[in-house]
Amino acid sequence: MQGRKPTPAKLINASDFKKSEDEILERQDIENSLLTASKLRCPTKLSKEAKREWKRLMELYKTMDARILCDLDTQLISMFCEATAIYKKAQETWVKYESVIATNPEAQRILDKCISVMNQQSSNIRGLSEQLCLSPIGRARMGLNAVKKEKKDELSQLFGEDE
Repeated sequence: MQGRKPTPAKLINASDFKKSEDEILERQDIENSLLTASKLRCPTKLSKEAKREWKRLMELYKTMDARILCDLDTQLISMFCEATAIYKKAQETWVKYESVIATNPEAQRILDKCISVMNQQSSNIRGLSEQLCLSPIGRARMGLNAVKKEKKDELSQLFGEDE
């Protein structure tokens, strides 16, 4: 679906957007019905290591200025935590067998499998971390949106209109 995204009701100026008060209130009601809870609970089915990662992430998110997560993000965070747990386990196994590779030919097969798992999970982690604003790119995108809005607000104040 292409086209311009709808303007949030709280940003609508009735005279600029040629909307009646009733239309704006109706849009606010619709937006309010779409709101979700921001009380994220760690899923019980996560592995022990993934639960540790969940807890670590939640502590990091608490320190952020913006609230960027809601209960809709639970699955995405779970996938990130499990991918991180799998990566760490593969890394631990790789470290363990790295030192015995010269004396055990089976160790090379295990190391190859560990590297394969680590590559796959690092790719998953990289993609998920950007979506969850855990990477510099993800945080920059979040910040850029805020900066663009501030600039637009500043221009509106200077010129008395939206550009």
